[in-house]
Amino acid sequence: MGSAAIATLALAMVCFHGKLAAGASLQPVTNLKWTSFNFRTTLQWESTSNGAVYTVRVRGVQTDWARKRECTRIRTTSCDMTSMMQNVTERYVAEVFTLNANITDEIEEPPVAESTPIQLLSETEIGEPNFKLFQNSSREARLLIDDTVTSIRFSNNTPKTLRDIYGPNLQYKVTYWKDGTSGKRDKTTHNQVALIKVDEGVTYCFSVEIKITSPYKHGPRSQAKCTKVQNPEYGLGFYAFIIVGTLVVLSVIIGVTVCLCRRKAAHSKSETNPLKAV
Repeated sequence: MGSAAIATLALAMVCFHGKLAAGASLQPVTNLKWTSFNFRTTLQWESTSNGAVYTVRVRGVQTDWARKRECTRIRTTSCDMTSMMQNVTERYVAEVFTLNANITDEIEEPPVAESTPIQLLSETEIGEPNFKLFQNSSREARLLIDDTVTSIRFSNNTPKTLRDIYGPNLQYKVTYWKDGTSGKRDKTTHNQVALIKVDEGVTYCFSVEIKITSPYKHGPRSQAKCTKVQNPEYGLGFYAFIIVGTLVVLSVIIGVTVCLCRRKAAHSKSETNPLKAV
């Protein structure tokens, strides 16, 4: 074997052992944790190796391992996996590989950590709903509740709502009370429009909570919104103004009439009894 071949072999061995040494310093990540809110799902973990990059892959019970391009050889310690987890009834598990940032052709299997399984239908957190408050009349309030849009999509890429996913298992719990009091009442409805009877001339406050009956879960209560007391169309001030105005007009008319009558009487007297010349 020539000297050139020996030198090449020695260099290859050095590189080989260097890569092994670099790989040996890498450790699997720890504390893998799923977070899912309205079906937007992220995997987070803690790093245990300096200068490492990470690749994430995910599979379901009925699907094979798949990688997301945006989560391949990344330096961050989290990855949004929503687009890879669109089947809400599937049970998913993920793996995170720890890779050397300076080596692209791994010689051996890199350290890997596996997440706990997650099923989005039962484990995603539901947020508080938005709603608009109207007062149909002095004795009835109307709530128009928005159907929350999720991160799950139809085949045509339009987003699904919570109603699309949970169907009749989705309910709205409306809590209402007289402003300034502690006594509260609840009304549960499947509809996005809720009509509530109220007392005339009293301010009422409302909040809404999403409830899922199967699998059972509920979201937080929304911020409260309150009605505005509707004053009568013609209040006491209006009638007082009418009365005073009427009295003023009548006083003017009477005054003018009396003045005209007096002038007319004086004129008639002067014609009946003309002054004699001196």
